[in-house]
Amino acid sequence: MTENDSPMSKNVFLLGRLENHMVKPVIKSLLKLDRSNSEQPINLYINSAGGNGYNADAIIAIMHSLATKVNTICLGHALSGACEILAAGTGERSAYEFATLMFHQTLWEADGDITNLEIQAAQGQRFREAQVELLHRSTGQPKEKIRHDIERDFYLTADEALAYGIIDRIIDHQPKQAIQTITLFTDQEHQPKSI
Repeated sequence: MTENDSPMSKNVFLLGRLENHMVKPVIKSLLKLDRSNSEQPINLYINSAGGNGYNADAIIAIMHSLATKVNTICLGHALSGACEILAAGTGERSAYEFATLMFHQTLWEADGDITNLEIQAAQGQRFREAQVELLHRSTGQPKEKIRHDIERDFYLTADEALAYGIIDRIIDHQPKQAIQTITLFTDQEHQPKSI
């Protein structure tokens, strides 16, 4: 689900797969918030298993066309194209301490006659090289390393994502403060008594 908290909010939520019905409101919100106040960054909260690679590219293209910086924040997971969106943020890129991140080469389906299969294979290779270039620019990792890592699902913890260059900061889990209560039982009453 994608929504703004309020008319004054600079928060956008990408929660779910990168399908058209999810991506369109995200893009509209980013464009609207950029026009409202380009001094205050937009926060794009991500919890997504990925999906359509072209839709991921559309969000990345919009983020890079805005005057406003876009902070990207991974809540629970950012997989596949969602991980690329996270890495391509134009402001601070962060993930919660227990988040899971993963990137891989785009899954490509093709059918048709031999000529069309060759055309689709060439397009798949072009798309893969664009992924490598994007991750190279976003992380600073050498292209050869990314080409190797992208071959299979490449999972990272928040710590590993920080070291890889996908994020800039880890948001630590804040432990709940326990209420200090001591309960005593008396032999006669067998009733709890708090001190």
